[in-house]
Amino acid sequence: MKRMMGRRMAERGNGLTGAALAGASLWILAGLVAGTAKAAEGTGTDDAQLDEIVITAHKLGIGETRANSVVDAEAIKELPPGLDPLKMINRVPGVLVGSSDAMTGSFSMRLSMRGLNKEQIGVSVDGIPNGSTLSNGGTMPSRLIDGGNLERISVSQSAGEIGTPSNQALGGYIDFQSRDPAATAGGAAELSGGDVGYRRAFARLDTGEIARGLTAYVSYSHEQLNTWPGAQSGESKRDHVDFKMVKEFDNGARVKASFSYNDLSDNDYDAVALRAVSAPFYKANFETNPNTDGLTDAWTGDPNIDQNNRKTRGIDSREYFSHIDISTPLTDNISFSVKPYYHHEEGAGWFYVPYVQLPANGQLYSAVAPGGKATGTVQECYGNQYAHTASGALIPVAAVTYPGGTSAAALKAAGCPAAAKYQMNPTSQWGAREASRRKGGYEMDREGGLSELKGTIGDNQELRAGIWVEHIDRAKTRNWYKVTDPKLSDDYSDSGLYSITQDRHYASDTHMYYGQYKLRFLDSKVEVSAGLTYQDFDETYRSPVEFAGTRELSVHSDVLPKVGLLYHLTDSLELFASGSQNFSALPDSVFEGTAAIDSKKGIQPETSTNYDVGARWALGNFGFSVQGYWIDYDNRISIQNGNPDGDIFSRDATTTFLNQGGITSRGVELTATAQFGAIDLYGNYAFNDAFYKVATPAEGIAKGDPVLGQPRHSLYGEVGWRPIDPLRLMVNARYVGRQAGTYGAVQNTVVAGGPAYYPREYMPAYTLMGLSATYRLEDGWTGPLHDTEIAVNVDNLFDQHYLAGIGMELTTSNPLTSGRYFLGSPRTFVVTLRTKY
Repeated sequence: MKRMMGRRMAERGNGLTGAALAGASLWILAGLVAGTAKAAEGTGTDDAQLDEIVITAHKLGIGETRANSVVDAEAIKELPPGLDPLKMINRVPGVLVGSSDAMTGSFSMRLSMRGLNKEQIGVSVDGIPNGSTLSNGGTMPSRLIDGGNLERISVSQSAGEIGTPSNQALGGYIDFQSRDPAATAGGAAELSGGDVGYRRAFARLDTGEIARGLTAYVSYSHEQLNTWPGAQSGESKRDHVDFKMVKEFDNGARVKASFSYNDLSDNDYDAVALRAVSAPFYKANFETNPNTDGLTDAWTGDPNIDQNNRKTRGIDSREYFSHIDISTPLTDNISFSVKPYYHHEEGAGWFYVPYVQLPANGQLYSAVAPGGKATGTVQECYGNQYAHTASGALIPVAAVTYPGGTSAAALKAAGCPAAAKYQMNPTSQWGAREASRRKGGYEMDREGGLSELKGTIGDNQELRAGIWVEHIDRAKTRNWYKVTDPKLSDDYSDSGLYSITQDRHYASDTHMYYGQYKLRFLDSKVEVSAGLTYQDFDETYRSPVEFAGTRELSVHSDVLPKVGLLYHLTDSLELFASGSQNFSALPDSVFEGTAAIDSKKGIQPETSTNYDVGARWALGNFGFSVQGYWIDYDNRISIQNGNPDGDIFSRDATTTFLNQGGITSRGVELTATAQFGAIDLYGNYAFNDAFYKVATPAEGIAKGDPVLGQPRHSLYGEVGWRPIDPLRLMVNARYVGRQAGTYGAVQNTVVAGGPAYYPREYMPAYTLMGLSATYRLEDGWTGPLHDTEIAVNVDNLFDQHYLAGIGMELTTSNPLTSGRYFLGSPRTFVVTLRTKY
């Protein structure tokens, strides 16, 4: 598209008009340039003004046959350095991103778009699929690219252009695009500091053209941030390296090679309840104290208290991500591209518990024998338990031993209840206290490639055909270590490993094939695109300590159409419409633990159908768009309690997965942009009505219930002002309406004396304001600060208390254990010194 725009701009400069202009999509610029375009024919084009025009077009998604928005380099520059790339898209209509701190987040990071959550939205970096975005073992884009090297973020609120690779894009697709190396030698550096111990240093070196057509850069950043509640005992640390090289050949061929390394350790925030009545079941609730998540800071030596110490829980993660993008013209009308990639991830999540788990057979590792009965879980019994009597005293409970292969039901019958009901090692036995560190390890190797053949027929027809293949090997483990001395800390030694209760291995293969035809006619006033996609997914799973053998499942999509229509009513007004069918691979949960699959129907992949229709108008410094959408999400994989009619995995199941119902999401989004001299305005409004289509009583869902964590109304607006050339000021505001936090009213069977029914909870609506100011040192400065900016950013200016999101993966239908939320971040100041050299 950029190449086409550039070619037609040149034609405009030569005085070409009419069909030649329209035929090459000059309509994108014609309305925006308006009166100044005619002057440009004779006097030349103002590059700065042209850049503004293109940016405006991107903001509105002009030229796309589907809903689309771009967060460009200028908008990214307004944000504080080190901000998580996902948080940069909060200004896009229909998108909601939140976490418990202002800069980043792992466990607390939440993303939704048009009624779907982050596990249902496709994500890529430079067109390479990001992989899973799950909190445990998934990868967020902040680990694959540094925000200091971001060039733009393309957000499609529908399911994206055909050929976008993802195993989870039921609605919405986000692509984070890195900058290319500079043509001249130089670099950039940033130093940032702010509230709650925020520190960041970033440096990039551009080589310039070191050989004909060859450029490269390398960058390094270090950042850290404390947790804000209490004594700020937790912290997030990140070290990141990016390398990119580009080679341009004389024949138009191009090679881009990228590598990134990320090392992250993070003590994130815990979920809280909303209502005070839930306090006995939670460490904290929002109504009573919105300034804490209940985690503690000081070490007491009592494992029952210290299990909630913030430093005892968190993640460590290391990532290596590399990819190559090769594109070459085969003829004047045909080009070919290939993008191989490799991604390695390893890390662990940590948890501290005030007991010692009783391993099966007394063995460190006890595999289920071939033909043996699968164990639903091996974490049913614990050593040295003490039960509470009616008077509150503690009495010891005899440990239960059992042979390998014993079923979960047999364990419970033998008197081996959940450890949560018991306290370990009473105070009278302080010196004999026991505690464990539970390490949930994960490792992944992901390799694949994309390849595409593209050709044109004349000026008005385009053909594309491509393939995406990916293979993933993953492992998850759960290891238990005895803590060396709980009175002092949660430290342990490797020799303290006493039990392995998970040893899960996954191997999956994805294949996607697609083809697309585009046609422009009526002097290029009309553009039609039609494409087909087919995708299949195969996975094998084994877990020797839970069952013998290997489980396999294979699913595939139907042939999925994607169509789009773009009609230019005038040079400044266009209409668009699109439709697509989409496919999602199976989640890990259908394999794991005590899960089973209803064998009457098996399990089917989740699917969705997306429709978009809208209009965009742009003239001079003004632009406006309106778009409506309808999403039908089907085959939702739901969880049912109890044994299935038939278990295809032959396991002692306590939960069953089956396809049941889905979600309908429909709404309208409005966006406007304007510029009045030194003042520029941008704003949008989104209305979303997302609800469950079918009742699922086992989950407490009634037909028509609102989808959790989805606001019906949201607004975003910003005003920028440049009173003098070196200074730019910007203020923004975001309103998010209330969001359902639990399913419908549920009968109280938990708290004596409580209400007969607990009504549905709603996360309160909130409004946040932010400020930014950037001052560029005058051109008269010399030396190392000749091209330097000082920037100040303030997030949540009025320090509002709010809930940033809901932990969907933590939610149950119990009225007192559903509605698990994450606190929103407080007011946060960040100051940055940014320079180029």
